[in-house]
Amino acid sequence: MKYAIPTDDGKTVGSVFGRAINFALYDHEDGSYAILANEGANSEHGAGTGAAAFLAERGVGTVIAPEIGPKAAAALAAAGIAIVSVPAGIELGEAMARTIAHTS
Repeated sequence: MKYAIPTDDGKTVGSVFGRAINFALYDHEDGSYAILANEGANSEHGAGTGAAAFLAERGVGTVIAPEIGPKAAAALAAAGIAIVSVPAGIELGEAMARTIAHTS
């Protein structure tokens, strides 16, 4: 399972989804972790749905974020991507630990 977390600093959960500067991607199968730039962060319109498509193309199965707008949530659901809510500002590792505990 691949997980994605919006982050602006590469260390903590960002407060926004579609306009996050980066996404931290974690692959639970092999333990790999990468920070990918959100190419649509500065889009005039559709940043959330663009981010959903970007993550779906990378095989993400779960997004971990504090809040996701209705259009982005619908795009994630259509792509079969689950959403887990965590508070903004917590460490990425803590967000993953909470998610794993929540989904186990």
